[in-house]
Amino acid sequence: MSSTTKVIAAVFAALLVVAAAVVLWLLFAADEPGPEGPVAVTTPLPEPSPTPTLAERLSARLAGTTLQTSDAVVRELVGQLSARPALTKWLAHEDLVRRFVAAVDNVGNGVSPTTQLTFMRPEEPFKVVQRGDRFFIDPASYDRYDLPTQVFLSLDTEGTAALYRELEPLVDEAYREISPPGSSFADRVEAAIDHLLEVVPPAEPPQVERKVVTWVYVDESLENLSDAQKQLLRMGPENALLIKAKLRELKAELSANS
Repeated sequence: MSSTTKVIAAVFAALLVVAAAVVLWLLFAADEPGPEGPVAVTTPLPEPSPTPTLAERLSARLAGTTLQTSDAVVRELVGQLSARPALTKWLAHEDLVRRFVAAVDNVGNGVSPTTQLTFMRPEEPFKVVQRGDRFFIDPASYDRYDLPTQVFLSLDTEGTAALYRELEPLVDEAYREISPPGSSFADRVEAAIDHLLEVVPPAEPPQVERKVVTWVYVDESLENLSDAQKQLLRMGPENALLIKAKLRELKAELSANS
């Protein structure tokens, strides 16, 4: 059951309990003793448990870590998930937890995360090929995203899920800075993954056309995708399928241990 489904089920159950209590009160209110009758004894409700602080939720090896001081330990722990040198290079940037949270939130909302991940932007330009009077994406453009794809695939799935859960207190802390009340970052992770899994890469290089300074898909079913989904498409069909397979692995690992 997804986290969203669990919340809906819990709310529905709570409403049933409240409704049942109201019905019982209406049925038996006439039989309640008057002022001269016995006084009902009520059991005091237990005090709600205080919400654990960030410091109390952190694991032993993260003890004393705050969002402001988290970059060093995140670099060390995430760097152990892959032997790819590019990962170490990307981890040299600052505010890693906040970047991760904002990127996931953006993808869940259909927004491309390029603002948070500018350091992963390829240096080579986007290319098209002309066939008669029509233009198509040059398959060579997909090669620009081979490195990010390979780094992502190289991450140890079980270790990544375990580290995410360990870093979750810091992640939640960062998400509270940008989230609406009552929202959950765990739901945002699920929404982001599911949003990307909806992408079906075309079998052939898609046709594009120039619109002022940008290229757009001629196929409306592709052009109407969200910016986040189109970003995955721009990585090429092979890379996109590999990324989707890895996302499914991560989602299954997170669900299995949630």
